[in-house]
Amino acid sequence: MNTRIFKIALVLVIALNVSCKKSEAKLSEFKYADQPDAVTCNSGYDAVIKEALYAFEKDILTKYDQKGQNKLKAYRAYINNSISNRINLEATITPHSKAIYDVLKSKPELWDGTHLNYTSPVVTCIIDNIKDKKLQQSLVSLISTNSMRSELFTPALRSSSSYARDTYLATFLALDLYYSKFNTVDFSKVNLSNNIGEVLPGDLDKKATNATITPNTPAKKDDHAGHNHD
Repeated sequence: MNTRIFKIALVLVIALNVSCKKSEAKLSEFKYADQPDAVTCNSGYDAVIKEALYAFEKDILTKYDQKGQNKLKAYRAYINNSISNRINLEATITPHSKAIYDVLKSKPELWDGTHLNYTSPVVTCIIDNIKDKKLQQSLVSLISTNSMRSELFTPALRSSSSYARDTYLATFLALDLYYSKFNTVDFSKVNLSNNIGEVLPGDLDKKATNATITPNTPAKKDDHAGHNHD
């Protein structure tokens, strides 16, 4: 009897595991595999997070400075429009960034409902490795008091440009200010192919005015209870 119960339980566990694996979307194309790593958080999908960052930067360059290819200018334009609630996602998202979002949204630990889960292990890792300690502490304080909202944190970015050099901060911004907002878009009514520009992967750092992305070395884990953002 015990053997039969064990076998049934084993079958159920295997079936559940297979089901979970099937529910996780896979990214069919990595356009930025040759770019520097964005984060090292041992999430199991760091490569997808890296792709998410570079796709985000490509999208905002195409939207805000396609000719000049100034990454800092594109970031500032996106941040300012985010603060004033004037981001037109339907005219910014590309088919590739939508494909990345489909993979990210299949990672349940990343999300708290329709919002980024600021206390998830991967987001915590990203926040812990942000180089701008003033911004990092602002994030940690907001999260620790359960009052973190994009509209409260984003204004602090106006006095900083570190997001153009720090891939951890930039990744936090990409996830929180860009991909987490995709749930507001009715993709059945949008032709994303209209948003594809001529920006190539190798052009991402062109004219980035002191904003070249370099790989970051993860910080040693501190015993603090904080986290996140760009």
